[in-house]
Amino acid sequence: MIEQIRKCQKCGLCFNQKPLLDSEKECQVFWVGLSAKKTLSDLEIPLSPETNTGMLIQKIEEILDEVTTYKTNLVKCVPLNEQQKLRYPNKKEIDSCFDNLMKEIDEMSPKIVFLLGEKVYSSVGKHLNIEFDKWDEFDYFYKEHDGTYYIPVHHPSYIYVYKRKKIDQYIDSIQNLINMLLQRKQENKLLIG
Repeated sequence: MIEQIRKCQKCGLCFNQKPLLDSEKECQVFWVGLSAKKTLSDLEIPLSPETNTGMLIQKIEEILDEVTTYKTNLVKCVPLNEQQKLRYPNKKEIDSCFDNLMKEIDEMSPKIVFLLGEKVYSSVGKHLNIEFDKWDEFDYFYKEHDGTYYIPVHHPSYIYVYKRKKIDQYIDSIQNLINMLLQRKQENKLLIG
């Protein structure tokens, strides 16, 4: 499946840079950012710990060391403007790449999908016909869709830049949500099994 995505040329962004992908693995938690960034090597993955976003995600993952995770973006390739600077992907690019996100989710079967920021959760909501409730401070609300919890959260970069004094609250809130929802999935599995 990853090889299929690696060869995607639907929107043409692949000519800026090959799709940026994590290693394919079954996992419990998915992190979904907006788009790839320029890479310096073929070894980089989405939401790299070298970025502010990736660093905060890594802090959460370190607390939950038993939880398996996968990192991806709505748009797998890097959108660049005429000056070769990173830009937001447009609607057409997001729409073109959405099937790739769904292939990743179908293949790797996460229990929880975190949607990082408003652009990501509004695009996913539109494509999956889900009306998400926006967070209230650090109270995050989820919707279950096809057995997976989808959760819109603040983008980690936003927290890092504008709410730095509240990073611990952000991390605690997401960590508690992961623990609660994975526990719920486990209890449901025991009831059914």
